[in-house]
Amino acid sequence: MNSEPEYHIRLRDKCFEEFPTLETKRFILYRYNEIFLKDIEALFSDKEVMKYSGTEIIDAKKQANMYLEKVEVMYKNKEGIRWVIVDKTTNEFLGDIGLYNIDLYSNNTEIGYTIVRHHWREKVASECIERLLKFAFKELYMNKIIAMIDRDNFPSIALVKKIGFCEDGVLREHYYNYEMGEQGNISVYSMLKKEYMKRN
Repeated sequence: MNSEPEYHIRLRDKCFEEFPTLETKRFILYRYNEIFLKDIEALFSDKEVMKYSGTEIIDAKKQANMYLEKVEVMYKNKEGIRWVIVDKTTNEFLGDIGLYNIDLYSNNTEIGYTIVRHHWREKVASECIERLLKFAFKELYMNKIIAMIDRDNFPSIALVKKIGFCEDGVLREHYYNYEMGEQGNISVYSMLKKEYMKRN
């Protein structure tokens, strides 16, 4: 049985009643809406960005609309929260980041992110991941954050390791990578709340 204090549960529920807009030093994390459809379409159209996503892009425009609907349903069902990353200074769309498969009983969730290619190596993902960790551990009261990354996606693996995630293991041939045309292996990394609190 989940022994989470009642006031934690009430505060957590509030996150699904009023969408939590988050801020970092350089970015604002907003709720998705139709304004960003063209940005999502452009993101989906970039094969290099989608290389390890496990998603087959056939019609980027149609799939962008479907993605927007999926994100909204996921939030309403308390199964996940996805944010748009926007630059505070330029108001430019930089990608998105979110929490998936939120388990409010076992208190764990998965983290995922997609960054526009010409903003790679600008520490966009790392800054936003740090903010999401704080939100997940201190506002959603999660105990474990999981990152599932293609075994060959070395930059993303290096990123989560640098932030402090630990490797849990490998899921062999866990998904079909349409871009590569083969089954992909998944490296599983995670961070526990006690590990996060120790360094923050």
